[in-house]
Amino acid sequence: VATEEAARQAEIAGIRKQRRESGGVPSLFMNKDFSTFEKGWQDKAFKACWGYAEAFPIGKPEGYKSLYLWSTESWGTGKTHLSCAICHRILDRWTGKQVVKNKYGWEVQSACPRIVFLSESELFRRIQATYSFTAEEKKIRESEDDIIKSIISAHLVVLDDTGKEKRRDMDFVQRTLFAIIDGRYKNQLPMVLTANLDPAGLKEHLEAASFDRFYEMTHGEHIRMGGKSFRREGK
Repeated sequence: VATEEAARQAEIAGIRKQRRESGGVPSLFMNKDFSTFEKGWQDKAFKACWGYAEAFPIGKPEGYKSLYLWSTESWGTGKTHLSCAICHRILDRWTGKQVVKNKYGWEVQSACPRIVFLSESELFRRIQATYSFTAEEKKIRESEDDIIKSIISAHLVVLDDTGKEKRRDMDFVQRTLFAIIDGRYKNQLPMVLTANLDPAGLKEHLEAASFDRFYEMTHGEHIRMGGKSFRREGK
């Protein structure tokens, strides 16, 4: 029995690891979770993010609120670390034993949550790369539609550094972000968004329709992270 349980735990650990890697958690933050976050610094944000990850409904995230972490006067305040910690904690909470009801009302084992973590600039690069694919590449590579659908359907999406990269093609930026936010809004699926933009700046970046949907998804709550740069402090 002990051997069987050890094998099961090893299998679960392997699935979690695969989810982290395929989900896009940056290698720099692969081993950075809540336990490695500097205590006594950004305590309010830490508590909110911990609570968010602990309450995340494994297997049935529909209707769960979204999260908006922001700062304006400083960078390196820990937004990426905390958003990665959320991903790690949600995956660690999956035991393979949680059950949910499927569309037929039957109880089934919950699959490991599928999390997508990417920066806004990475999102745009992935999509724009599809525009230069050859006819042969288009048959085997992901299309713009594939990318958007994958993001829309994930259990949780983290969009990091929103608005950080200034772009001339704002129509493309806002059209893409609307497709993602509107898709997740309609599917009632949560997302975590980090930005060096206050709510007014984020509204300008996203445009009103996307911002209004996202703000409703957060239940009107947002977390401001001020103070000195974590990176510049050498922590």
